[in-house]
Amino acid sequence: MRTNKYLIVLFSFFIFSSVILCFLLKKYILLLLHHSIYYCQEMVNALPIRLPGNLGKMSVLAFLITAAIITVKLVVTWIRALRIKNHLHPSLVYTDEIKRLIKKLNIQNKMFVSQNDYPSAFCFGFKDPKIYISTGLIQILSVAELEAVLRHEKYHLENKDALMLFFASIIQSLLPFFPIISDISKNYRIQKEIAADDSVIKGMQNPELLISVLGKLVTYEPKNTLAFTPSLADWDTIEIRIKKLVKQKVKYGRISLGNIVLSLVSFVILGVLALAPVNAVEFHDKGKDIMVLCAQGQSCKSWCEAQVVAASAPNTSSLFTSFPH
Repeated sequence: MRTNKYLIVLFSFFIFSSVILCFLLKKYILLLLHHSIYYCQEMVNALPIRLPGNLGKMSVLAFLITAAIITVKLVVTWIRALRIKNHLHPSLVYTDEIKRLIKKLNIQNKMFVSQNDYPSAFCFGFKDPKIYISTGLIQILSVAELEAVLRHEKYHLENKDALMLFFASIIQSLLPFFPIISDISKNYRIQKEIAADDSVIKGMQNPELLISVLGKLVTYEPKNTLAFTPSLADWDTIEIRIKKLVKQKVKYGRISLGNIVLSLVSFVILGVLALAPVNAVEFHDKGKDIMVLCAQGQSCKSWCEAQVVAASAPNTSSLFTSFPH
């Protein structure tokens, strides 16, 4: 399986973001769970912005909304995958031409015909992927064109593209605040489809076959394909692929400026939170929980303990600024 630069960027982005988020969760978890927070005035006065009084509630609400969006996306993705699996009704009755192609390409037990009038071909499955072509597609293609289709899907099969695209879709769902990931995922998908087309041309020495196949498919009403299912008639990639096959100049790999800006804003916010010299310390005094935020440092806890003791004395409450959480 050849390494793909977009896949490397995608997984690197995921690992880096995961480390940052885990660090932030560990650093601020007490703030999300605690009912009240005390900020040392010395730290509050040093901040460039004033902290809102409902910071805790806002943080919890934002966290819950993000978690809900991520959960819904993951559940929807999984349900759609199960629906595809349940709607596949592979036939074990093949024509002599199909049998010869299966033997020629050495894809025994890896290729099935699905009973569907709509012409389609795709590679589906994560642990043990299979190639599925519809009866509708077989009816409109010649034997040579069918071979081109099977060679295209065989590339996806051998390179585990269904699994990789599924991971890319999961990463996109887990990090909705980095919209640049959607552009990277799309570019990865385009590059994999072009690579599959190139494998057909290399094997058959005839790009006209793929041009003919794609030309027939575009005459049909487009149907949405799942982002994690390598499909021959992927409408997000088919135009670029046809232009490349007919030797037209094509450009892909572009990333939306808006997505770049939004992703940078998210990165800056996470970076500021990660680098902010803040330490949350929880104390238990007279049966009550006290949360104190102070500057990060080795002596922070002992300093805060001293301030808590001082705050319990008369006329020293001004040492702290209290916000509900």
